[in-house]
Amino acid sequence: IGLCRTEHMFFSPERLPIVQHWILRDGKEYLDKIENFQRSDFNEIFEAMNAKKVTIRLLDPPLHEFVPHEDQINDEVAARLGYDSTHKLKQDIEALHEENPMLGLRGCRLGIVHE
Repeated sequence: IGLCRTEHMFFSPERLPIVQHWILRDGKEYLDKIENFQRSDFNEIFEAMNAKKVTIRLLDPPLHEFVPHEDQINDEVAARLGYDSTHKLKQDIEALHEENPMLGLRGCRLGIVHE
């Protein structure tokens, strides 16, 4: 494997809401679930690779790629993410906006902020 991009592990319908909760609500319990996902996925990758080298990149995309886009936000999405209103959800998503996401809060910087 040239590069194993771990962000793809989180875009499945059952995992994405957990990642979104962590980003928007900063809950430790969600980080624990994410860690369990990664442990399981990495074990499968390493087993499949049968002792060959694997290069892993940990959660590199900007955070806005994981949260709902403006046109996806509705009452159901807000409630699923623990919000009473779409307005507050939109505010929290807007707060993640960065002038240059490529230099922003991503990759190993997430570990520093969410220690």
